[in-house]
Amino acid sequence: MINIPYRVLIIDDEKPARILLEEYVSQIPELTVVGSFPNALQANEFLASNEADIILCDIQMPGLNGLEFIQAMDRDVCVIFTTAHSKFAVKGFELNAVDYLLKPIALERFRVAMDKCLKILHMKNPAPESLFVRADYKLYKIDLDEIVYVESQHEYVTYYTSGQRITALGSLKALENTLPGDRFFRIHKSYIVARKQILTASRNTVRIKYKGELSLPVGRVYRDKITALYGHPLAGKEY
Repeated sequence: MINIPYRVLIIDDEKPARILLEEYVSQIPELTVVGSFPNALQANEFLASNEADIILCDIQMPGLNGLEFIQAMDRDVCVIFTTAHSKFAVKGFELNAVDYLLKPIALERFRVAMDKCLKILHMKNPAPESLFVRADYKLYKIDLDEIVYVESQHEYVTYYTSGQRITALGSLKALENTLPGDRFFRIHKSYIVARKQILTASRNTVRIKYKGELSLPVGRVYRDKITALYGHPLAGKEY
């Protein structure tokens, strides 16, 4: 099983910059912030006993600067430098950085950089093409391409596919961490949907292709992500 979401570590001595990056990361379902630190020394301490897949690293920081930190690091991670100074770009790419973002960082430019990282990570961790679930004393193989949506019902989950419905013991949270985030999206505490089945999306409702059309509710905590992924910049705003 692939490890979704991918773990992001943020290092920047300016708190507003860290808050902005944390907000940007929160809008990408495949990512989660595992640490956010004002300097490289604290990040080093964190990495001594924790892992990260992507590091967003400022360059000019007190003590150990970002270039020195990355140069000394001995692990396979995707590095994106975030800085207000273009003069360090060449050195940054010499350290095999995936991208180099100049402040102020726009959300769309951030997404471009993250897409590069996700492509690399997906190649390292290929997604499964099927799931095996036990129900009715049988073991069912469910192809991911056949899943339309999944519904949680207490300790059970029901898989709605193009040809059948299977209910089995399971956790929607565990399933969310297993299904590839570029193909599936959680819209509610009780629902995960296949992105390719989405017809329209708003802050309150997602319409999917299932036996014609089916409308599912969007949970409050997922509304901003839905709007960021599918909405016009003004979509869903309340006046």
